Amino acid sequence: MTRPPSPSGRAYAGESQAERVARRRLQFLDAGLQVFGTTGYRTATVRQLCRQAELTDRYFYESFEHTEDLLVAVYEREFDHLQQVVLATLADEAALRDPMVAVERALNALFEMASEPRVARVCWLEVLGVSARVDAVYTRTIERFAALVVAFARQQFSADDIGDAESRMLGIAMIGAVSQPVTHWLLGGYQEDRSTMVAATSRVFRGVITGLRAG
Repeated sequence: MTRPPSPSGRAYAGESQAERVARRRLQFLDAGLQVFGTTGYRTATVRQLCRQAELTDRYFYESFEHTEDLLVAVYEREFDHLQQVVLATLADEAALRDPMVAVERALNALFEMASEPRVARVCWLEVLGVSARVDAVYTRTIERFAALVVAFARQQFSADDIGDAESRMLGIAMIGAVSQPVTHWLLGGYQEDRSTMVAATSRVFRGVITGLRAG
């Protein structure tokens, strides 16, 4: 026998309305990662996303106005997770004693996450050039991550001679020194092993660290 619809706000099958909405939203986030990270954002449709999430379009519009909203949500979720994983490596006691240990561990964590092609494609390819709004989200995210990198560097070295504008661009340049190799790695089909990617990008960071130490 089919159960009648649950009245708004009432628990159903052990879930409150808010929990059901959150669960369905998570299903669409996972579906977005799968679709955007494989066939791409530009060809994605609401119908395709609903099929992947195993939900109807009614529930898509419950949480998102259009596919761009979902792209932003997926990107922010994946990049926030990546950022938290990287920052956790910098808090390690050994990393705090030796900045190069910190850099190598952070890069290893980053490339480990980027070795998941769906995550790499969403975070480094699919968000580019979509719209002014998505460009702004991407820029803010990169600038925020760059600021954390610079803050870590300032904890390790005296960089009083570097102004705020230069520090900001230094952080963005350091993020770029990782982003381009990740993009090449992804588009090249992951031909190089992760240790090679970490070793190569570590050399770039070692040069920056040497320069900061020299003052």
